[in-house]
Amino acid sequence: MYCYPIFLTLFVFFTINQSFAQIETSEILISGANSEIVEEASNKELRNVAQPSKGSFLRLNYQRGRILNNGSSLLSTTDLKGNSFKEANYFSIEYGKQMLGDQEWHQVCNYPRTGIGFQYLKPLNRAELGNIFSIYGFYDGNYFFSEKFQLTNRMGLGLTYNSEKFDENDPIPNDVFSTKLNVFIELGGGISVKLGRYVFVEPGFRFTHISNGNRREPQTGYNGISWNLGVRSLLSQMDLKPAKRTLEKCLHRHEIIGFVGAATKQLDFINVTSDDRHETYGINYFMTNLLLGYQFETTRRLKLGGGFDFFFDGTAGQIEAAANGKPSHSAVSFRDKLGISLFIGAEVAIDRLSMVYTLEYVIYRKPFTSSISSFEQRIGIRYFINEIIFAGLNVRAIKFRSAKALEFNVGARFRLG
Repeated sequence: MYCYPIFLTLFVFFTINQSFAQIETSEILISGANSEIVEEASNKELRNVAQPSKGSFLRLNYQRGRILNNGSSLLSTTDLKGNSFKEANYFSIEYGKQMLGDQEWHQVCNYPRTGIGFQYLKPLNRAELGNIFSIYGFYDGNYFFSEKFQLTNRMGLGLTYNSEKFDENDPIPNDVFSTKLNVFIELGGGISVKLGRYVFVEPGFRFTHISNGNRREPQTGYNGISWNLGVRSLLSQMDLKPAKRTLEKCLHRHEIIGFVGAATKQLDFINVTSDDRHETYGINYFMTNLLLGYQFETTRRLKLGGGFDFFFDGTAGQIEAAANGKPSHSAVSFRDKLGISLFIGAEVAIDRLSMVYTLEYVIYRKPFTSSISSFEQRIGIRYFINEIIFAGLNVRAIKFRSAKALEFNVGARFRLG
């Protein structure tokens, strides 16, 4: 940081010396140099006036919707008053920035909004899940953007703290959350309509998922779908007519991409224990994979591709091992834990950050009675540290709703040609 003032001083000193050298050389050069300086200063001033900035806003949201039961015993119960887990209320406050074109990616992404938020979630008429608080970052993209109307999509990612978790001594144990700290994911869409100089009304829908990615069991995670009503207020008067610039054409590049991923997971052996109680034996199973694929840059934002995912699944065959006695890491051979998946996917670029979606189908693994579905999904984020190296976080899922694992990865991309 301390190098910048020194560099600036040297740059100014060098420029002044060059100016004096030109003065001593010729008055004609002085006149020409002065004209160029004045013209450059004038152009710079015009650019500064025309260049938009990010506009700050504050948003309040209310959501109400259905709780989706993902096989939870607790969510299937009815209390003594006849109340079941059907609906929940959500309240959130968000602070963000409206991108208006001062960087090229703002225009490429159709002038999105980004920021941070805080949410409180409370199921109606039931207290067993406790109080659920989430803090997250969000990205609101625009399918259509104008000064008075936007058609939007939504993605949020963060952390959730819930006051209640699994306790085997409860009459009906909480099998939704086994940890108090979980991952928060939110997807959705809607519209934004300007009502006044500062205020927008934003109806829409949300899908909310909260879980620990099976790092600890027993847990089915929380899934909810809700309608949303938001009120967004600009914190200062701003011109919502964003800057337009001439963008370079998409280069339609070809890429080879790969990463190494890792995750840990527990299993709940409730279906093979003699007393029908939740049991994990405290064992954490290791999972890792090597993904290799090809991507084609269809637009400046969207890349499509596919490839192979070579994986090691430490949970393979462990349910059968538990049925014959206590499971262990050595109960199944290394070879029987290996497999190969074929995948297709998409990467949506937002400057250095990308959102990743893949569909996978297992084409080889040793079959076990307890083997889960061969069709899997992956949704996550990828951050490019430079043009080649990236780090990522993915939620691997089954049936588009049940988390299989929370996967951390590090990888690289290589552009061809």
